[in-house]
Amino acid sequence: MSPMKDITYVRTRGRKSIGIQIKPDATVTVSYPYLLPKFFAERFVKEKEAWIREKQQLMLARLPQKERNTYFYLGKEYELGVRQSPKDIVEVADKIYVASRNPSLIKTYLTSWYKQQARKIIVQRVQHYAKISGATYRSVAITSAETRWGSCSSEKTLNFNWKLVMAPLPVIDYVVCHELAHLTELNHSRDFWETVRKMYPLYREYRTWLKRHGHMLTV
Repeated sequence: MSPMKDITYVRTRGRKSIGIQIKPDATVTVSYPYLLPKFFAERFVKEKEAWIREKQQLMLARLPQKERNTYFYLGKEYELGVRQSPKDIVEVADKIYVASRNPSLIKTYLTSWYKQQARKIIVQRVQHYAKISGATYRSVAITSAETRWGSCSSEKTLNFNWKLVMAPLPVIDYVVCHELAHLTELNHSRDFWETVRKMYPLYREYRTWLKRHGHMLTV
């Protein structure tokens, strides 16, 4: 995996340990002891990568709406446009068009629309891969989880974050297969990943995509 962007390393006199600060704009500052070789700090950051990306995602989600003029849908980035549609409040064409100029309403309308699209698309993908794998599940739920893209309950309910619909379809498929594999393998053992691989051989590529770019999938 390539190094994360927007990371500043600062060698600090008098410091005894490595510290990581996630700023409101999602940039990262890493402070480390003056006599400690930088590669130790870089290794520490790599070990904490999942935590850093999770915090970056939360920070980006808090940015003021006025700073956003593009949004993702199925992996493609669209400029935000405003126009009235006779059928839909949100419409995707050359842009993502929303029938309002009010920033708070734009967020509300987009969130509702994304959730609708997520349910339609993710349920279809679950049905597709469940048929291929022979997996059986109880139901599919679309959630607003802050830190998880998906989960599988002991009652065999598959839960998926609605923001996944912003990612490319192959990434959605990876998460779907990941959760379907949990129906039979409850941990992340070698057998679990082998189950994922049988359903989705290229899962590593799209797992990496989600780690690198998941923080951008927000409204």
